[in-house]
Amino acid sequence: MATLHPLILIADDDPDFLRITAHHLKTWSYRVECAENKGKLFRCLEQSKPDLVLLDVRFGDHDGLEILRQLLGRDHAMAVAMLTAFGSIESAISAIKVGAIDYLTKPVDLPRLRGIVEHALSIARPGASAVPVAPMCSRPILGESPAARELRSRIERVAASDATVLVLGESGTGKELAARALHELSPRRHKPFVALNVAALPRELVESTLFGHARGAFTGADRMQVGCCEVADGGTLFLDEIGEMEIGPQAKLLRFLQEQTFQRVGESKPIKVDVRIVAATNRDPREQVRRGLMREDLYYRLNVVPLTLPPLRDRREDVPLLVEHFAARNAERSGRPTAKFSPEAMDAFSKHNWPGNIRELENLVERLTILGTGATISLAEVAEAVGGERSPEGGRQDFPGMEGETMRPIDRVECEAIVEALAQAEGNVREAARRLGLGQATIYRKIKKYNLMR
Repeated sequence: MATLHPLILIADDDPDFLRITAHHLKTWSYRVECAENKGKLFRCLEQSKPDLVLLDVRFGDHDGLEILRQLLGRDHAMAVAMLTAFGSIESAISAIKVGAIDYLTKPVDLPRLRGIVEHALSIARPGASAVPVAPMCSRPILGESPAARELRSRIERVAASDATVLVLGESGTGKELAARALHELSPRRHKPFVALNVAALPRELVESTLFGHARGAFTGADRMQVGCCEVADGGTLFLDEIGEMEIGPQAKLLRFLQEQTFQRVGESKPIKVDVRIVAATNRDPREQVRRGLMREDLYYRLNVVPLTLPPLRDRREDVPLLVEHFAARNAERSGRPTAKFSPEAMDAFSKHNWPGNIRELENLVERLTILGTGATISLAEVAEAVGGERSPEGGRQDFPGMEGETMRPIDRVECEAIVEALAQAEGNVREAARRLGLGQATIYRKIKKYNLMR
């Protein structure tokens, strides 16, 4: 009997949002049910038990927080993530205090949606089991290179303390993954992990999002809201892209770091919490200080324990393991056999510089496993998948990383694909053309272009 894929129930009164979000979830091989009103939501729950509920904070004429309480009253272990428009982010933070596992702002950021779904499905909710288990990560740091081993070892040592950690690294190196590992391996693992992307917050919302606000504190504040610092009490607050925070709000964040107390906007009563801070940035914080974009005292307060994540180009020996991991995960989602990669394709992966790091590798493997037509993905398919892509600096992708050659990177990939096909076809141009899906005339033209007759 085939194993059913996880079921996601989306509760939202916007039909366009339901249609688009359901489409993406189905593309990722999840089963999806949609409820456009409260009645339909509870009818769905009577008929099936979803693995995750995505619930709108403002669900038609109903208060999503009240519906959340009703859902958790029926099943305290139900995994619910809140959907919220950007302007009502405080409501979503309040929902986490009620019992939601996370929140997602609209318009939906697909990588974050995927991360929330995976996180909900990969770990049991705290309190769901009374059996003690050893601390472990839901998504561990993969790799056997010296750099990966040292990173895991450092995370394990640092996780046991309450010291503030500053995670440094290029985009795509897995800074939030490292922050979650610090939390899940710590004594705080059964308390909330609250992630806040500072770069996504307008200046006027930073303080109220961090510390909450009183009713009437500003226009539109029609009720009291708790902030991230209060929601994370006892747990970990992850401040992502801290280098993007404007200089003004930094003073109040610094005071909170020093005293672990804060005041809601519009209130004078101090609130004391116990929160571990993990911050992350892809910028050089010392350069930010030099340019006057980060307070020097805030930098020193955050940089108690620095944790630098190596770029993928410095741990190339981990690439094959990561490729196999992503391919296996995609196969599990889609219900298809795990894709294999030819030695030439894997060698090209290992030689690539990966300017987008692990995120770039993950996305490329997913694209190849979706588009691949055979049991083994060849170098030619890799060349086609990356053909015409441009690096973040605006140039063509340097794939597969053969620096020092005069040939353009994409031409090198094409040339190697033709050489591989000719070798497999024992020099038969017609067969090589068939393998590559090209015409014979094109192959002859490329042989001449790359001087392959030699």
